[in-house]
Amino acid sequence: MISKLLFFSWLSGITIASLVDYSTVTGLGLSKGFGTGFWMHAGAYFLAGCLFVVAFGGSGHRIFLPALIALFLLGIIFEVVQLRLPRRTFNPIDIAANGIGLIAFYGCYSLNRIKSKATIPKSSRNGAETLEDGRKIR
Repeated sequence: MISKLLFFSWLSGITIASLVDYSTVTGLGLSKGFGTGFWMHAGAYFLAGCLFVVAFGGSGHRIFLPALIALFLLGIIFEVVQLRLPRRTFNPIDIAANGIGLIAFYGCYSLNRIKSKATIPKSSRNGAETLEDGRKIR
């Protein structure tokens, strides 16, 4: 429950950060291009992927890839909406950063799943516990 609340709170935070004019806030020092803003976008969407897995775990496995695609499309929508917002600008580099964050997350997640499947003994995968000498524990 808390993990789902955290995931949707993070999405709300991304929405607010994408659509609110924060240009009047001093001291942020956000740069365009491959500076701080790029890495903030990549990190925010990487973390969104992480929070999705924590929130939905096994029940979200079937919708995992579509959910990541939906997150990417949401980032595109936010950038397109910025065309109409005063003091906000459309930046295709932000879209790329969002995608890179999600791709990096997907890569880490996939490598972790491959590694965990490779290290689990076959007998443990089907629920049977075994002793060192190979006898099954019931």
